[in-house]
Amino acid sequence: MRKIEWILLTPENFEEEVAKIQTNGRPVVFFALTDQGYENLGLNFSDIRALVQQQQAIIGAYKNYYENANKALDEANQSIENTSKEVSDQQQSQESSSVLNKLNPFK
Repeated sequence: MRKIEWILLTPENFEEEVAKIQTNGRPVVFFALTDQGYENLGLNFSDIRALVQQQQAIIGAYKNYYENANKALDEANQSIENTSKEVSDQQQSQESSSVLNKLNPFK
């Protein structure tokens, strides 16, 4: 993150801080917050951090869900292929050992 320099202006240091800014050749501009505004700024950043963490948790949960779903689908498809191969092998075995096939003179 980029460094932010905060200058707190009070009636006692106002003239001194303005003079420092001017001697550095920088324009004198003030962005002011009340004490309540500063507190709200901090709370807003805290809310943003919490929202980002919540979104990261949701994304992680979706990733986990889809990875597990794809794994389950792959395993189911592999099981179907294995079962189909076993059925096909059994059918071929039964066809070759059939009595009619053994007696068929045209084979």
